[in-house]
Amino acid sequence: MINRPLIVLADDLTGAAEIAAIAHENGMQSVVLTRLPRSPIKTDVLVFDTDTRLARPAVAARRVRETVRRLKKLPHAGFFKKTDSVLRGPVLAELAAAVAALGLRRALLVAGNPSLGRTIRHGHCLIAGLPLDQTAFGRDPHHPARSSSVLTLLGAGKDGRTVCAKPGGRLPRSGVIVGDHRSASDTLRWARSVDGHTLPAGGADFFQAWLRSRIAVNPYPASVTIPTSPALLLLGTTAAPALPHAMFFSGTRPPSAVRVAAALRRQNTVAVTATVVTLNDPHAPARISRGYASLARTLRDTGAFRHLLVTGGATSAAVLRKLGWTRLKVVRVWGPGVVTLEPLGEPAFAVTLKPGSYLWPADIRRFLSPILN
Repeated sequence: MINRPLIVLADDLTGAAEIAAIAHENGMQSVVLTRLPRSPIKTDVLVFDTDTRLARPAVAARRVRETVRRLKKLPHAGFFKKTDSVLRGPVLAELAAAVAALGLRRALLVAGNPSLGRTIRHGHCLIAGLPLDQTAFGRDPHHPARSSSVLTLLGAGKDGRTVCAKPGGRLPRSGVIVGDHRSASDTLRWARSVDGHTLPAGGADFFQAWLRSRIAVNPYPASVTIPTSPALLLLGTTAAPALPHAMFFSGTRPPSAVRVAAALRRQNTVAVTATVVTLNDPHAPARISRGYASLARTLRDTGAFRHLLVTGGATSAAVLRKLGWTRLKVVRVWGPGVVTLEPLGEPAFAVTLKPGSYLWPADIRRFLSPILN
């Protein structure tokens, strides 16, 4: 463990967990925080969720600025800004705030994740070769992609402060540089171009390359035993697959805690998801998050579950906030973006988080076979 942790700012909770998982896989201790610490934390990588993905730009900038101001007072070995791989959220506002608060000149934004088929070519965001706006992200309930142009997605002005660049070129002195990013070799070239005047920012692939450019990779840590059941799965608002034993959040409220607890006693695993009608309601996301949070709190307090699984960053943040779980350490990585954490001080529980746009890895599908198959 190092005395000065690397600090990462993520704009949502599943993104924070994804970054912490990468550090864990590289042999580093990592902690996810949702509340600012009052004193240094002994860890190798500290990942803080600013919960700004859905915030207005001015609110997001203010929150990031205050977060950086507080965290940079702690001993640290540098900052990284995690962004959404397809540039959802007030990305430019957050980058500008972080660069200013850190006293840097510029930000290097390498979004996308080529390992998952998410690339940036000639300044356009592609998913498996398709323009972003022609994929499911064009129908995202919060940030529908109306274009594949990264400058359009970012809402960049015409002042030249935000530019696209190819790997290997000289970086402009200031502003935000958005890197074309097609392959692992591109990712590595961008990571090597980060200097003391530059805030590295972007997706999971770029973070891993940047991390490995700074440390020697250690063997993968041994997995620990985690509580597997009773298991409760709460599906966020961006995905509602047909599940054979699901209970439904219909209309204005989730199923009652009494019904869910009884189902957990009978079958040990229960999934709760929203009906299609509910998902089509524009006011549904916040209502579903609140409903899930209250349901999880009641069930936790009555000991109805030991393993909680949540999809979607906004839903995950609302649930963990209600549970009071503000410090969590990585204990198992199932696959890209899907990670199990242990709330510090509560080893009897485990929480697994998955971004809404990611797939369930095969290992955890087997683990959850009663409710996912």
